[in-house]
Amino acid sequence: MDSPEARAATSVPWLFGRQGLGLLLLVTLLAATFLATDVTFLAGALLLGGLAARAWAAVALAQVMYSRRTSRSRAFCGDALDLESSLANPRPLPLPWVEVWEQLPFNLGPEGPNERSFADPERVWVRRGLALWPYQRLRWRRRLVCHRRGVFRLGQARLRSGDPFGFFERERTWDDRQELLVYPRVVPLRRLALPLHHPSLDVVSPSSPVADPTRTATVRDYRPDDARRMIHWPTTARRGSLQVRVLEPAMSLHVSLLLDVRGFTFGIYRFELLELTLSALASISVFLQGQGAPIAFLANTDPPLSVPPGASVPHLQSVLENMARLQPRPGPPVLPWAFEGLPPGNTVVLAASDVAADLERTISQLEDGGFHVLLLLAHDKTHPGLRRPGTISLTPGCDLAARLEGRG
Repeated sequence: MDSPEARAATSVPWLFGRQGLGLLLLVTLLAATFLATDVTFLAGALLLGGLAARAWAAVALAQVMYSRRTSRSRAFCGDALDLESSLANPRPLPLPWVEVWEQLPFNLGPEGPNERSFADPERVWVRRGLALWPYQRLRWRRRLVCHRRGVFRLGQARLRSGDPFGFFERERTWDDRQELLVYPRVVPLRRLALPLHHPSLDVVSPSSPVADPTRTATVRDYRPDDARRMIHWPTTARRGSLQVRVLEPAMSLHVSLLLDVRGFTFGIYRFELLELTLSALASISVFLQGQGAPIAFLANTDPPLSVPPGASVPHLQSVLENMARLQPRPGPPVLPWAFEGLPPGNTVVLAASDVAADLERTISQLEDGGFHVLLLLAHDKTHPGLRRPGTISLTPGCDLAARLEGRG
């Protein structure tokens, strides 16, 4: 493979250049004047072939339509999707050969042979060769695998074609600004290894006017004003009389996710640990949203990032999108900046690296401010990390689901 960056367009043979065609015209006229039939036919054929080839190449890509689109505009890290490209020739002139070079992000793992871009090492060139009959449209698909979180633009595409003999080449460029948003990897969680004793995280309030239909406190005898849907049939069958469920008041979950990016800007495993930490936060967000719990997300990037609490699906999408776009450019210190965006009395899930500055003092100040702090600590396997209750350690290559569920 020779990408358009590595191989320039084929140089025109001298005989079919302007000087060569002028010389062929002169030879044809002289041969015709002196009745040299063989020379006239040969020079004339070369002249007509060169002019036809030049004219064919000049209009080879005129009105040719190229487009591409992904099967989805949003995906999670690890997902696979299809990139569909199409090329249409809405003219009576056929295209004996066309080279379609597409530039794609390297982290989308395009299938098939590819060549690294010299201008941008984060991109690769992939090639498709084909021929188009008049009024024909061709489509092809390429599988993409989202290996990394982030926002990716598909990049440009270049078409090369020319005359049937390959004497002349023409090239056209499309700049594709289509974006593909890749969320952090989300692992399914059956439960969350977070302490449930703190009022801000999980508490059953006796005065709560709302009952939680998923939590049964006890069963009692049936009363005429009880709804039939509350009948507990297994206990009724066992006792021989109608029994109804008594529900617990609804629980209150209020969690703020706070990311300190300062510790993820240096170190051998900084990129891996940042992606692991964002994956943990995204997994916690999805789990809590499934429980109907409002969540907030804050990160001390530059500029600072603050997403207010919410429990709806669009709010979860906003949180995940901000995580996907996050760049580890350190902004202000976590405190006192975070106090402006943290709702009072929330449980704060603080995600930080063990090399973050003033980590223990940050935790102490948050607790003094009335917040219950749970720590997601990213660190190298060679360092034990900070030892405190409610800490979940994140190390390179760990089983993230097991860590978040408290199994590892």
